[in-house]
Amino acid sequence: INHWKTAIETHSKNYPDAIHHCASIETLDPTEVIKGKKPIALLWASPECTHHSNARGGRPCSDQSRASAWLILKWLSELYCRRVILENVPEFLNWGPLGTDGRPLKSQKGKSFKAFVSALESLGYRVDWKILCAADYGDPTTRRRFFLQAIRGKGKIIWPTPSHADR
Repeated sequence: INHWKTAIETHSKNYPDAIHHCASIETLDPTEVIKGKKPIALLWASPECTHHSNARGGRPCSDQSRASAWLILKWLSELYCRRVILENVPEFLNWGPLGTDGRPLKSQKGKSFKAFVSALESLGYRVDWKILCAADYGDPTTRRRFFLQAIRGKGKIIWPTPSHADR
């Protein structure tokens, strides 16, 4: 599911047997998209990161764009997903409410992130997260990304062992 046609076209070429939806996630009904495919082994989510990232150059943030992570909870409450992986920018850990100036409130830094984790736990998930560097796993960039894993039922949260970059 992606609202950007180019992303869907690219993914379709790499994964021609996958079912693709070119739509905003908030317009879709999880139970209609995933008819009869329960339980789901893995839900991978990459909520919009633009309004969490420091790379934005200090422009005002959008609560609407920052809210896309909350939509994951709708899917998880309506579908049984064994494992969830969420990928975003490291600043996602600082997710909190915005002030009247459209900037994050420093005094509330991380409050929304903690509420998000608590909501996952309330759905029966065990949750862990890390910041990983792509170069440690063979990607030719030192880009750092936030990853959250959540698991329901039996099983462990397992993190990959770095395989490429020097310590």
